[in-house]
Amino acid sequence: MTDDEFDAFVNSIPESKLELIDGQLIVGNGLIATKLLLREILKGWSIAAGLALIDRQLCWQALQQLYPAAPFATDDHQHTQVQAWASQFTDYHPEDLSAGGEGENGRHHWIRQFLSEQIHTVSHQVGGLTLGRDFVMRLGENGFTPDISFFFGPPLNRLYNWYLEGPADLVIEVTRPAHVTQDREVKRRYYEAGGVPEYWIIDPQHQQIEFLRLINGRYQPQPPDSHGRYWWDSIPSLVFFPSQLWKKPTSQQASWELSVFGVLYQEPRPVVSETSGLEHGSLPFIPRVALEPVPISFAEFISWCPRAKIEGSQDRLEVGDTRHFLGMALMTVGILETVKLLPPQDWVHALMEADENERNDATRKAEWWQIARQTAGYLRDKFGAERVAVMGDLVKPQPLNYWSTIDLIGWGMADRSDHEANWELCQKFENPQVYVENPDDYLAAQSLANNEIVDIDWS
Repeated sequence: MTDDEFDAFVNSIPESKLELIDGQLIVGNGLIATKLLLREILKGWSIAAGLALIDRQLCWQALQQLYPAAPFATDDHQHTQVQAWASQFTDYHPEDLSAGGEGENGRHHWIRQFLSEQIHTVSHQVGGLTLGRDFVMRLGENGFTPDISFFFGPPLNRLYNWYLEGPADLVIEVTRPAHVTQDREVKRRYYEAGGVPEYWIIDPQHQQIEFLRLINGRYQPQPPDSHGRYWWDSIPSLVFFPSQLWKKPTSQQASWELSVFGVLYQEPRPVVSETSGLEHGSLPFIPRVALEPVPISFAEFISWCPRAKIEGSQDRLEVGDTRHFLGMALMTVGILETVKLLPPQDWVHALMEADENERNDATRKAEWWQIARQTAGYLRDKFGAERVAVMGDLVKPQPLNYWSTIDLIGWGMADRSDHEANWELCQKFENPQVYVENPDDYLAAQSLANNEIVDIDWS
């Protein structure tokens, strides 16, 4: 791939940013980017990945509503008619979702990283903490991940392991052309209502900064002083030099040698982290997907949301835990709108294939159990396992699906031998994938507590 092709690819996918706004999972610059990423996930991972998380009957209903003239039905004797219609269907026009792409960078990444480092350095002198973009700021039932946020703690906010409860003392968004509306209008409205005292909008393309200060519940623009300096009201001893931000380091000067902040002496204010609160994995992953969008609660967002890291691998996009992202995106978009993202014939083929797999589930499970027993013997002979049990989808009554794997728990294995075993199992098994966990690990311990395990007979 050439540099130009790589840049075109990066600009065509959404920005790596996941937020919860009004119960919706928002990617990058808005709901259109959520739909764009959902479509790319379904194209790369296959529609079967989505069908594994929803009621297939609802998909048939969606197809019937969208294409009422088609002979849709789930009865076996009508499958031939449905396939014949799908093979001849040509009246499909995909929605243009290009506006959801990341768009021009405009030094966005460099400025965000540089400012984050600068504020982190300042925090050693004035106290407080700087949070990265994956850390959530909770405003009511919304969860935002600003480019940069800085906070001091109570009484304005409170820090938990997975999120900041309440508004940060300072929020900075480094905008880009495709995100102007999201940062200048949408975010401004929510940050103002949520009580964020200082909101800075940095525009690298035009080398402009808008300083907004919350006064009597409304944001008021604040200009720099006559010397071009901006004094932050919450920290009178801290001064910001906007013009310094646009300077590029010389060949003899490293970027960290530039300084955009000046600090008079101030006693640092310590920050205390709370030990309670919601955390990742607090709730079991059970996405509630319906024909129409279903709101995501803040507790679900914290429990399920993957790290906002969009990567390309083997002709498909990955978003942290892609399965979790997919479930949340389906809740946000709803099945009716999701079905519109790909041609109906693709959905028909995937639905019929899923129906066939379910009819053959007993045979498939028997084959997987044979693999599990063989693997147990391998773990005993090579890694000294004294006991092996099966957990996960293989011991549940529901049919296996796209995301199903063979999940084992191994007792008596040497320290970290489960890591070596998993590496070897990944080389040996691709479909299905086979994993082994130490009984003290989170998933294994959770299954043990719920008795969702079945021992493999050594005899």
